[in-house]
Amino acid sequence: MLKRVLPSLSLVSQTTLLMLLLGLLGIGGMSMAAWMAGSIEGNAHAINKAGSLRMQSYRLLSEVPLEGKNTAYIRQIEADQNSADLLQAVERENLQPQFQALRNYWQTTLRDQILTARHPQDVSANIAVFVGQLDVLVAELEHKTEYHLQQISLIQRGLVAVTLLLLALTIWFLRRHLLFPWRSLLSQASAITAGDFSHRYQRNRVARGDAHNEMDILGDSLNIMSLALAEMVDNLAQRVAEKTADLQQKNQMLDYLYRVSRQLHTSEPLEARMEPVLKELQSLTPLSGVQLRQYENNSADVFNEFSNASPRQPVSPKVGEHADDGGESLSWSLRDERENYGVLLAQLPPGENLNDAQQQLVSTLLEQLTSTLMLARQAEHQQQLMLMEERSAIARELHDSLAQSLSCLKIQVACLQMHAGAFSEEDQNLLQQMRDELSTAYRQLRELLTTFRLTLNTPGLRAALQHTVDEFSRRMGLTIDFDYQIPPRSVPANQGIHLLHIAREALNNVYKHANATQVSLSLHCVNSEITLRICDDGEGISPNVERQNHYGLIIMQDRASILHGKCRVARRPDGGTEVTVRFRPEALPINPQEQV
Repeated sequence: MLKRVLPSLSLVSQTTLLMLLLGLLGIGGMSMAAWMAGSIEGNAHAINKAGSLRMQSYRLLSEVPLEGKNTAYIRQIEADQNSADLLQAVERENLQPQFQALRNYWQTTLRDQILTARHPQDVSANIAVFVGQLDVLVAELEHKTEYHLQQISLIQRGLVAVTLLLLALTIWFLRRHLLFPWRSLLSQASAITAGDFSHRYQRNRVARGDAHNEMDILGDSLNIMSLALAEMVDNLAQRVAEKTADLQQKNQMLDYLYRVSRQLHTSEPLEARMEPVLKELQSLTPLSGVQLRQYENNSADVFNEFSNASPRQPVSPKVGEHADDGGESLSWSLRDERENYGVLLAQLPPGENLNDAQQQLVSTLLEQLTSTLMLARQAEHQQQLMLMEERSAIARELHDSLAQSLSCLKIQVACLQMHAGAFSEEDQNLLQQMRDELSTAYRQLRELLTTFRLTLNTPGLRAALQHTVDEFSRRMGLTIDFDYQIPPRSVPANQGIHLLHIAREALNNVYKHANATQVSLSLHCVNSEITLRICDDGEGISPNVERQNHYGLIIMQDRASILHGKCRVARRPDGGTEVTVRFRPEALPINPQEQV
């Protein structure tokens, strides 16, 4: 029952119970010893009284025969026989029969004999009997007293043994339930203070159904706190690691954006600037197959593609379309409020997503790419405008100077011919030649003025050629086939003007002289070499054309040489003429300041 009761008590209650038991044991032992000591003290008084009776008996024997004054001894003996100490001792030790026999012998025999005896010898035998009875009574009292002393000794020894056993049990209990758990708690607390959360408090009782004492409750609470702290520290360490990795990633992204800003504003060609930017974007994000398509004239049909691989022109994937590997195709438009400069394409592998930092990186990169493409387009437009302004200025100078002079000379030669009746035939022929030469020079000057005053209503070589094709299609009343297969911005604006003039001159010759029903204009790029080809099915070029009719051909040859290329005009085997121009374009200028 004790085993069932003790676990239900708290540690403080159990300790209090042990202390109470020790106290009660001590108090009980002392009380019992005091009681037994008191009983022994009563026996001593009774033995003294019995001894006094024996001494008084011998005094009475010496006083026989008794006189009146000696009767006081008899009263004293009777008073001692009825003393409280003797009576209590006899009653306590269960000696009533012996004591009652002693009293009866005194009252019925010895007292009367002593009073009537004349000589001591008459009652000496009776006195001896009385004294013998007293000795028996005293011996019994002494025996009882010794027995009580032995009992006291045994009880004291037993109490001492029980006290020592209970004290040992108390010490064991306190060490097992208080000291050892306390040391474990202190060790665990020290480990927690040192940052080690692996220590755990082990309960003394692990049997199911046992109640926990205060130390177990405190240990369990400390275990829960240690586990919570360990999880908190692990979570904090994980969050610190995540934040550190995030900061490192953001630092890499910021460094990447800084280097992108510097890379995009260098003097290298646009393709050389874009490829490392797109390649590094793939290393910082889960994107793959990153491509940048630069539109020409806001048209998605004609574009120049940049990637970290060799240039190619696949079919543009739709936004959100799933690739063959289960990934997703992504697309970001590169545009501002006025124009659409291109698109950035990428593949997102299956199971991958762009986090907030990566989305912000792509958004910032899009702004920089848009700004770079905008500056490139503005530079191209500015270069084109500068060339147009320069040619317009030259045209104005020629018109105001040389054209006026040629007109004046033609008028003067005409006036001379009106008065040429007095001239010889040779002089008249010379005047006619002068007039023809002036007419030819004036016509050539007007062709130059027309060329210099040519304006491009739309930016870009493709748009200008398309405008020219549409113009001559209306003039000829037929549809000119137009095949444009070179990347955007492959030809700088200064070379594009010459290429446009060659095309216009060739189409103008077809319009004036070929009488063709099919005309085609194509532009191709093979191994970085541009080829312009104008074909018709007309009458074909004549090998015996007069010099003045060769002026357009000479202009095309001169412009081809300016392009550092070659111009070939030949008859086609199946009829018609083919004009072919081949050249390698110069590097595109980067900044408007480089276009002067």
